[in-house]
Amino acid sequence: MKCDFCKVWIPIILLVGIGFYVASLFVEPPPPTELRIATGREGGAYYAFAQEYKQHLEEQGVTLDIQQTAGSVEALEYLLADKVSAAFVQGGTAASFKEASDKLSAVASLFYEPLWLFYRVEQPTNYLSDLRGKKIAVGEEGSGGHVLALQLLKDNQVTKENTSFMEISNQKAVEQLIAGEIDAAFFVISPTAELIPILLNDPNIKLMSFKRALAYSGRYKFLTRVIIGEGMLDLENNLPREDKILLAATANLVVRNDIHPDLIRLLLKQAIKVHKNGGLLEEQGIFPSANLTELPINKNAAQYLKSGPPWLENIFPFWLASMIDRLKIMLIPLLTLMLPLFKGAMPVYRWRIRSKIYRWYGLVRDIDRQADELSESKTVEPRKRLEMIEEEIKRFKMVQKELNDQVSVPLSYMGEFYTLRLHLLLISNRLKESRAEIIAFLKAQEAKS
Repeated sequence: MKCDFCKVWIPIILLVGIGFYVASLFVEPPPPTELRIATGREGGAYYAFAQEYKQHLEEQGVTLDIQQTAGSVEALEYLLADKVSAAFVQGGTAASFKEASDKLSAVASLFYEPLWLFYRVEQPTNYLSDLRGKKIAVGEEGSGGHVLALQLLKDNQVTKENTSFMEISNQKAVEQLIAGEIDAAFFVISPTAELIPILLNDPNIKLMSFKRALAYSGRYKFLTRVIIGEGMLDLENNLPREDKILLAATANLVVRNDIHPDLIRLLLKQAIKVHKNGGLLEEQGIFPSANLTELPINKNAAQYLKSGPPWLENIFPFWLASMIDRLKIMLIPLLTLMLPLFKGAMPVYRWRIRSKIYRWYGLVRDIDRQADELSESKTVEPRKRLEMIEEEIKRFKMVQKELNDQVSVPLSYMGEFYTLRLHLLLISNRLKESRAEIIAFLKAQEAKS
């Protein structure tokens, strides 16, 4: 190969390529383009929010598969069984799963979910203990509301042994409460749900105010005391007709610990878009939050909530920022390798070009030394000296021819090439002068004889 530039740069490029390959073996795989999330039934808040997430995630190239469940308990079961990677889970439901804290983590708390206790007016209820011996709906089995209701009732010694628990859906609970078939019903549901004004407008049904809300929220960190003010739900009809103190669990976004970290950031990015403005009970900017989570907060989520998105995601699209972030493990060592390689490439290239010129100076030096010896020798006979000079001239001509045929240098190095040729011309002239002197000497000797 006559391309000196290629001889220098191709090995460097090959070395860098090998370095990239070796480093790529240690790079995390890209995030999956499909994510499955567990929600509640269609028509519920969890399902509605999942639809919003789905729309935002598709803009980032990720398909969200929504898996409906009976509620938070079943959603946790799906998570633990690896049927889904994420789920909306009501606070207070993970305590019944021993392995939950080892396999699952919370991404953030998202919004409040009030606990409503409606009762028949003929069954006055000021405290949960007043429900003992009555017939009450405690939510559908598998739902978070069912777990929370049973826990609070147990704290007040209201159990299956002394009370009739009806594990039915919200819709059936409303129908039976209005019909007088049950005495009370628990609901964990959004204030904007359609069944709330229906029950508030019924003169035979009342909403209990939790007088000991602070006691409950102090005992259970996932519960918060909230106030539904007079007329907050319906100003025209003044619903409710007086301030009511309720307990509220927090809806949490929960994931498996083995989920790809890039999906954590992507989920949080969408959660901020959907929930940052708050709602009827939430002030703007409170959610998503690392507080009020029952499960340990995911470390990647905690960093995101504290410091915001990585600066790469503020500059590039998510997929590109993700790729650059994953490649940083190979870019840092490779840059360390590439800088000295590229820095040393030009000196090596210059050395190769100059070496093609400088190697001829060895021949020039030898001829020059022989020329000095020939001119300074007094003992060598003239004819013998002449023959040696003739031999050196032939050798010199061969050197010149070989030099012209083999040495090709870039224009930027032609100065050094022509300097070599000047030096060759200088030695050539010296040899010719010595030859001319000897010929003149021999002719003079022949004339005398």
